[in-house]
Amino acid sequence: MRIVLIAACFAYVATACNNESNTTAAPKEKMATEAVAVDSALAKLSFASKKDPSCGMPLKAGLKDTTTYNGKLYGFCSEECKRDFLTDPAGHLAVLKE
Repeated sequence: MRIVLIAACFAYVATACNNESNTTAAPKEKMATEAVAVDSALAKLSFASKKDPSCGMPLKAGLKDTTTYNGKLYGFCSEECKRDFLTDPAGHLAVLKE
């Protein structure tokens, strides 16, 4: 009798987990679609540099944030790189030009 009860509990948990993963698939797909739309919109902008001025990563590898400095638009691979750039923009741009 215990084995039947344990098997029933296991079957319930397995079924519940399977159903939960199916309900969360749609929001993940929607988020991926929205991220592609944002990336393509940002890719159409004209940037002062083809690289992230903070870490040097090529912007074509991924663009997550932007800022302007001295009237020019700069792109960043992450919010962290943008924050780092804003601590010393002139210093980062000097290194980028080297």
